[in-house]
Amino acid sequence: MIGNFIVGGSSQLVVDIIEGTSDEYEHKIAVFSLSGLVGYQPLDIREFTIKDLRALREWLQDENPELVHIHYFVRDSDKYEEGALWYETVFRICEDIALKVVQNVNIPTHPNASSSVVHNVFVSHYVERNFNNSPAPFSVIYPGSDFSHFKNDDIDSLPPKAIGMVYRLDNDKLRSDAIEVFIQVARRDPEITAYIVGGGFFLEGFIRRVREEKLQDRITLTGFVPYDKLPAMYRQFSIFIAPVHDESFGQVTPFAMGMGMSVAGYNTGAIGEILASDETLAQTGDVDGLAEIIVDLANDSRRRKKLGAANHERAFKKFSVDQMVQEYRDLYTSLLSK
Repeated sequence: MIGNFIVGGSSQLVVDIIEGTSDEYEHKIAVFSLSGLVGYQPLDIREFTIKDLRALREWLQDENPELVHIHYFVRDSDKYEEGALWYETVFRICEDIALKVVQNVNIPTHPNASSSVVHNVFVSHYVERNFNNSPAPFSVIYPGSDFSHFKNDDIDSLPPKAIGMVYRLDNDKLRSDAIEVFIQVARRDPEITAYIVGGGFFLEGFIRRVREEKLQDRITLTGFVPYDKLPAMYRQFSIFIAPVHDESFGQVTPFAMGMGMSVAGYNTGAIGEILASDETLAQTGDVDGLAEIIVDLANDSRRRKKLGAANHERAFKKFSVDQMVQEYRDLYTSLLSK
């Protein structure tokens, strides 16, 4: 059960779990909103809007699943939004017909307090430490990355004075002033080029700021890039920039680590946990401080490569899709044996 199903993020997490455990389990997906084309096929996926909750209850009762795995995306401030009411009713249905629920908490929010929940899964220790107010047993399972795609064993092949970031350009994780980091870096070092990969609400504003600063030849904004094209984009730079204000996990950073990149960003959320260091992190919102870190990295090839190699090793050890799937398989086995 998941609010919507789009390419990337938690939708990719669901797909990876299905692909990794389909030899043992049959999976079906229910969503609140299914807009546009689903980027993953074939999937047994059904839409139940807020008007179709009686049909959802009947469907769950007929299917009688051994586990219901709910990916929860309701921030504490959004409890009266339509999507939040959908989630709340889903939990009540599971209570009513006595279904076991695994609840994934994939954003910085408190888990739903439903009595149907037999286990909570948090995507980082940061989220668990700061938001776990549930008495239910819990695990921290990092979302896994497919390093058969995001892999680079030749760190020297990455352009030394090129930086980039890959995010949806909206206020989910970024602020409208995230572009200022790239502008500051370009001002400080005329040899550094930058790539901003992603589309979203902030894209037009970012483009306008780059034009105002006459930096179109230094800062490239690509707009939306399909998932299968992302590895080629990552190879255009050697330092990944994470100027985020909120980060529960974020696979784009492990993708960069798998490519052998150093990472610089704001010290917020799970970024330091992912890197196991705050060495290349600035205080959240400190544009000048982050720009200084980036320029120093770009001009210190030895340090940049050393950090890239350490990140590469950590990514494969901690954040692979195989590791994640095995942890979910073990969890399912444990819960179904009780």
